[in-house]
Amino acid sequence: MTHLQPNPALTHPLSAPQAEAIDSIAQVDFNSESQRLLQLMEGVAAKDPARFNELCLAVRGILTSTIYKVLNNRADSEDVCQEVLAKVWERGNLFDHSKGPPLTWLRTLARNRAIDRLRSKQRRANLNERFRGEVDTPSNRLSRSLTDIVSINEHASIVREAVIELTPAQRQVLELAYFDGLTQPEIASRLNQPLGTVKARIRRGVQCLRDRVAPTLMDS
Repeated sequence: MTHLQPNPALTHPLSAPQAEAIDSIAQVDFNSESQRLLQLMEGVAAKDPARFNELCLAVRGILTSTIYKVLNNRADSEDVCQEVLAKVWERGNLFDHSKGPPLTWLRTLARNRAIDRLRSKQRRANLNERFRGEVDTPSNRLSRSLTDIVSINEHASIVREAVIELTPAQRQVLELAYFDGLTQPEIASRLNQPLGTVKARIRRGVQCLRDRVAPTLMDS
């Protein structure tokens, strides 16, 4: 029977000089990569598409992994990563290297966006559950006649027409609030708009819908 001999490099601890040499090499690699990312971020801030594409190739895997730790869903993680990279392209000029290395800033963006997505999904799930509890009861299902269904479709058409008449800004904030489940501060952050502006757009949008829909439904 052949006995394998242990590898001395695996059984003996590194000497102090060897350990210091490895640490130095690792530090050089880290500094070199950080410097490269910094140069790429400078290119992104200058709206250089080539630098942006290079940055995406360099950090996409790391950012997706960071997001996956929050969402635990591969498809959602890739989707959120794409959103983060789009945000980097739009707002790369906001990066301040004096506050930390580029990768730290990018991973913070990714984690925050992943948390936003997770909260949004949880809010939608809660709303759906509450809605099912209110309307999907046996008595409601039995009492819904063909006339009820026609009426619901007509009302939905009225609401859709009213939504189309909103301004693009009003429609955008209402979609983020009621379909994506974002809070008003989250909408302000997503759109890079003052919170007061977002609140005003939501208020005016809801009022426009109420003015347009209520009289029609009352007539019907």
